[in-house]
Amino acid sequence: MYDPLVNAPPGPHDAPEPSYWQQHTQAEFPECVDAPEEVEFAVIGAGYTGLNAARVLAENGHSVAVFEANQLAWGCSSRNAGFVMKSTGRLGLSAWAERLGADIAQDIADEHQKALQLVEETLRYCPSQCQRQNGGYLKIAHRNSAVAPLKQQYEQLKKFNQPVEWLTQNQLSGLISSPQAHAALRFTDCFTLNPILLAAATARRATAAGAQLVEHCPVTQAVSLGGKGVYLQTAKGSVRARKLLVCSNGYTSGKLLPELASRSLPVLSSIITTPPLSNEQVESIKLSPQYAIMDTRILKYYFRLLPDNRLLFGGRGAIQGKSAEKPIYAKRLLQALHQTFPQLREVNKWEYFWSGWVSVSLDDYPRVGKVKDNIYASMGYCGAGVGFTALAGQRLAEAAMEKNLPELPYYQSKLKPFPLPRFRRLGQWLYYHYGRLRD
Repeated sequence: MYDPLVNAPPGPHDAPEPSYWQQHTQAEFPECVDAPEEVEFAVIGAGYTGLNAARVLAENGHSVAVFEANQLAWGCSSRNAGFVMKSTGRLGLSAWAERLGADIAQDIADEHQKALQLVEETLRYCPSQCQRQNGGYLKIAHRNSAVAPLKQQYEQLKKFNQPVEWLTQNQLSGLISSPQAHAALRFTDCFTLNPILLAAATARRATAAGAQLVEHCPVTQAVSLGGKGVYLQTAKGSVRARKLLVCSNGYTSGKLLPELASRSLPVLSSIITTPPLSNEQVESIKLSPQYAIMDTRILKYYFRLLPDNRLLFGGRGAIQGKSAEKPIYAKRLLQALHQTFPQLREVNKWEYFWSGWVSVSLDDYPRVGKVKDNIYASMGYCGAGVGFTALAGQRLAEAAMEKNLPELPYYQSKLKPFPLPRFRRLGQWLYYHYGRLRD
């Protein structure tokens, strides 16, 4: 599997992941075009961020072309679990309040609300509303010792007027039957959807606004020419642009831009889906397709029941791309599924298994804005980007148009470089062992 720390930008026509979404989704993507020789704004990455950035630039009267190494939405935007949550990075509002005060934390909460509204706006461009399910997001205490910290988080969230409910173990037992469900937060305005349908609707909005989408066209070289713009070498020829927006997040090759090479840790998140469960099996676990669920582990598991009664179950995968497809990682997820739902132990195989790259930042939150000269980037979502990327694309486009961005941490500093970046994977390996011991 393509590994951003090792490989050059991925080649054209690489096969999409054999995921549940790819096999069960009929998505209407717009027609793509040939690569232009010159454009005002060039965007690398035709995922949620890049497509939203292109739409905003085009709506403001600019010429913009989006370059995708493979097919549209080939990366995270077609591989995620479809959780639309009001967060990004790994820091909660209480952590922001401790760092920068309650006012900044409230402004961040408001920014997340805007992101959610932008996703909902795009859903109107999809006849099926991207198969939206409206039950909310459940954050579940996976053991008794996790209940008190989770309850404290609930009390903090209420201070910021968040639509969140506290569910006791007794209340939660009506929604999920698991020995690892001791209490939960329910975020009532979050939802799930089909990620490929969201990508297709976002792409249609971008082309309707006037953006040019170019697929199977990896950018292999990007050079800033200062006041003369940016030179790009692509698989379909050279391109001159006034400014470049890098929107490839976890798929950003460390060999493309040295300025970004040490500022992100690409981490694999892997997913399995079961064969369709019987009605009796579904009743035994009490799950409904309405809910997105994640636990309180350091190395979190996340899962949802799909509308066709398959159970989607995800968590951390291999450390290196070359190991991503090894069955051992699917077996570990199946074992974790059995621990979560012992009543499904007879489900002894998975139907689909796939992985995707998440961009983790050193200080646990993303950055959106200028990298240098006329190059801009948005990355570091830490696995919580489906909801935020609509707004991240807008903010990145605004930065490239030299508009003022909100005075929030996401927009006012650059990603921090990892110390000893050559040893990032070693540090990740050590952290995984620590997390498994703690969990």
